[in-house]
Amino acid sequence: MGDLGDSTARGGPALQEGEEATLPRAVPSDAPPPMSLGRLPADDVPGDLAASVTQSSELALRRQDAARARGFARVVVVLCSAGLVSQYFLGGVLWLRIAFAVALVGLGGVAVRTWRVARHPIDYSPPVARVFGSVAVGTSLVVAFYLGVLSPAPMLVVLGVSFFAMSDDRVTAFGVPALAAGGYGLLAALIAAGVIPDEGLMPALSVETTPRFAAVLLVPVVMGLAVWQARVTRRATLDALDRAVAAMREMRTREAQLEEANRDLDFLMRMASGRAGPYTGLMAGKYAIRHLIARGAMGEVYAATDTDGGGDAAIKLLQSSMLRDEQLVARFLREGEAVSKLEGPNVVAIYEVGTLGSNGAPYIAMELLRGHDLAWHLRQRGALPLDEVVALGDQVARALEAARKAGIVHRDLKPQNLFLAQQNAAAPLWKILDFGVSRLAGSSGTLTMDLIVGTPGYMSPEQAAGGKEVTHRSDVFSFGAVIYRALTGQPPFSGPDTPQILYQVVYRSPARPSHLVPGLPPDVEIVLAIALAKDPAERFASALEMAEALRSASRGALDPSFRVHAQTLLAALPWGHSSYGGGDGESGSGSVGGGVGGSGGEVVEIEVD
Repeated sequence: MGDLGDSTARGGPALQEGEEATLPRAVPSDAPPPMSLGRLPADDVPGDLAASVTQSSELALRRQDAARARGFARVVVVLCSAGLVSQYFLGGVLWLRIAFAVALVGLGGVAVRTWRVARHPIDYSPPVARVFGSVAVGTSLVVAFYLGVLSPAPMLVVLGVSFFAMSDDRVTAFGVPALAAGGYGLLAALIAAGVIPDEGLMPALSVETTPRFAAVLLVPVVMGLAVWQARVTRRATLDALDRAVAAMREMRTREAQLEEANRDLDFLMRMASGRAGPYTGLMAGKYAIRHLIARGAMGEVYAATDTDGGGDAAIKLLQSSMLRDEQLVARFLREGEAVSKLEGPNVVAIYEVGTLGSNGAPYIAMELLRGHDLAWHLRQRGALPLDEVVALGDQVARALEAARKAGIVHRDLKPQNLFLAQQNAAAPLWKILDFGVSRLAGSSGTLTMDLIVGTPGYMSPEQAAGGKEVTHRSDVFSFGAVIYRALTGQPPFSGPDTPQILYQVVYRSPARPSHLVPGLPPDVEIVLAIALAKDPAERFASALEMAEALRSASRGALDPSFRVHAQTLLAALPWGHSSYGGGDGESGSGSVGGGVGGSGGEVVEIEVD
């Protein structure tokens, strides 16, 4: 019955009971969505921000290296061509001229190959850069020998050193400059000392001894400074990129939270809560009804006092305008009685189910809670640390397990329906609220009849698609969505309107959690991948099994069979991809009108909760 199961006037989602919208009836999930209805989902436009900002640190660096490689390769080809032409005019020893020409041809060929490979950044790998660097070092020594170790040739070597020192591969960044500096230093020292003959065009022996050795020592020092400067520049680039990625990630998180908050605010603005309501002053069994706490489209919650014991309670009632629907009244009472059979500290205690003597309005008396729901905590903190989420998961799973054993499917698990209740001197305890849209397993009788119910961003694909059986594994999906939200700081499925959110629930996998929370254990991602599987049969068998897996994952001790299962699921539908249209930024055609709906034109009402 909406967000009215606890004692606080809490914000609800965009969909509210009694508020009607229409969508074409769901088609099987294996049918491709038509292209004729609605807009494309917001997250299905080119460039899925949540994934792209995280991948950019790797992809951008690879692209940067490839772009620099293409530019440097072109420069090398030009220099090699100029060298081949000039050597016909420079003269020199024949064997050295031949060695010079062969070296330039070889380096030019390698440069052309590097340029072609670097046109596709993903193919520009460290081995390609290392081969390019090694050939360039060898050629530089031949050029220095031919032109003279004290000629302008070392200037060209410094240019190459600066390029390779900027590489992301540390072997290339430090190994190639070291070979260049060491090779030049050794060659120049041997020539300057007269150990090997100086047959270059600009003989080093023509320079006096002191300046000669000073120049020999100065060139490697300049090369070392070039390496240092290149690495400083590289580090500054990485720092700037990291800051940009962090800013983009934070922006995406804030956008998702804002969308969620806007939906909550929209609900709050429609609520007409006040200090007194239509039932204030009446008796509900032994409970004296006091002020109104919360009001939804179909029901209201009041604070009450137990006239026998004097304790506080919360009373949930149907609004008077709903009392004419006999089936609705009967289902309200029947499901209240079913939920009252649930036992456990993590379920709101039901004290009494009955009808008011004055007008026959059904009511449910329950414990009055003090504290805040998970939605409030997430608005205050953005996300929760892993250990707190694990503890939350343990407690919520125990409540869902009790519901499963009682044959009850909650169908509306979300942050607003998880309440951290203060327990006086005891530690706070998480409780599940609001079984108002719950369903008795194997029964067709529910408070919401055949409507699609739940909160768009947290409902399961079978709920969003409609026309499919909803079981306790639907609650497992919603449980996984809540855990995802608590860990990452943003809901797994979000958008500007309900159809786009429902489209994502049915067809799209959310952004990879570790892209939103760097350092998140890989096993935790595996747990979320299984919990959020589109096919109910692929999910955990129960919420309790999921919570146990989450606790094991947080310690790095997850059952290997879960890892294998998750790999299969992610191979079929990777993080951030759509089952119709591809991955990050690529869209599956259609919107919820074509994705969750069909082309037959038959409509089904969506209950707004």
